[in-house]
Amino acid sequence: MNALPLLVTLMLAQPLPARNVVLVALDGLRPAEVFTGAERALMRGVENEQGLVDKYWRPDVDARRRALMPFLWGEVARQGQLFGNAELGSPMQVTNTRRCSYPGYNELFTGAADPRIEDNEHPGNPNVTVFEWLAQQPGLEGRVQAFATWDTFYRILNVERSGLDVRAGWEPPFSHERERTPARDVLDGLFRTTTPLFGGNALDALTWAALKESLTTTHPRVLFLGLGETDEWAHAGRYDLTLESAHRADAVIAELWATLQALPQYRDHTTLIIITTDHGRGRGPSDWQEHGARIEGAQDVWLAAMGPGIPAWGERSDTGLVTQAQVASTVAQALGLDWNEARPLSGRPLPLTAARVTRAAPARATVVASAQRREPSARP
Repeated sequence: MNALPLLVTLMLAQPLPARNVVLVALDGLRPAEVFTGAERALMRGVENEQGLVDKYWRPDVDARRRALMPFLWGEVARQGQLFGNAELGSPMQVTNTRRCSYPGYNELFTGAADPRIEDNEHPGNPNVTVFEWLAQQPGLEGRVQAFATWDTFYRILNVERSGLDVRAGWEPPFSHERERTPARDVLDGLFRTTTPLFGGNALDALTWAALKESLTTTHPRVLFLGLGETDEWAHAGRYDLTLESAHRADAVIAELWATLQALPQYRDHTTLIIITTDHGRGRGPSDWQEHGARIEGAQDVWLAAMGPGIPAWGERSDTGLVTQAQVASTVAQALGLDWNEARPLSGRPLPLTAARVTRAAPARATVVASAQRREPSARP
């Protein structure tokens, strides 16, 4: 196994004072679009090119990225922090070598790459995720929930073992609930009757609508939202719809934040701890569509965070390399809990409250059982 990149560790940080944590993942969205906005060369030849240019192209980089993701750059960057701009000395990368979704989400949720997880077809995750662990902590029992467009999250979060409340893919999200409302009946009907565009990946808008309805009664303290259209449209070679899905995902996050702030259970007590991705993508006229072990650039990811206890330092610079393996411990730290004590091999928390960082030995993969080798899947 290749040596993993050096991790950046948090110095003298105190737990962040949050009661609730939200983690949002935009599948396969490149740092290039996040930090520099739409790429003009990839707009050429798309359907309604001029309309796309008018909507998303600006000569100025800051204006261009704000046009694509106005909430991220207008609110999160103003109130929180962003990592992943390598041009500013703040790169962020995955430590797994596969650079595809299941291995990426395992790293994101556990704090360490697992070489047994080679592709998206891997069975139930053998590793305990930070969500499963949090659901066992006092005060958090039954308060951890996940909504995601991709049905593979049932395996990634190993619902059979963990017992987590996961609503994923095209399964009607309220079909197992006794309490029915007109809104839930409509949503379940839409999940049953909408034509699936992406196989096991439901539409972002439907998944978000289901989560919004659920929030009115469930009030989870730890919440994951996984949106998949940014990856699906990129694989389809539709750069126009990749931009549109990123723009609309940004609007979903803005609405999610507004919804939480309107509820007394969340107002001023929530850390929107992560807006991030599971892997990057390639570069150039064709590789931008793909990711995987052999695709250069697919190792590059990004992260944004804001909320109580996170200094408003904006776009970070000169942090050195941070990694996806540091996210799980950051989620736990936001609640005042120590994931590294439970899982010493996981990455240390991100330097959200320390301006200076030091380098430390990398987190190593924890191997608890053998697995047959599989050919890696490039999707999602």
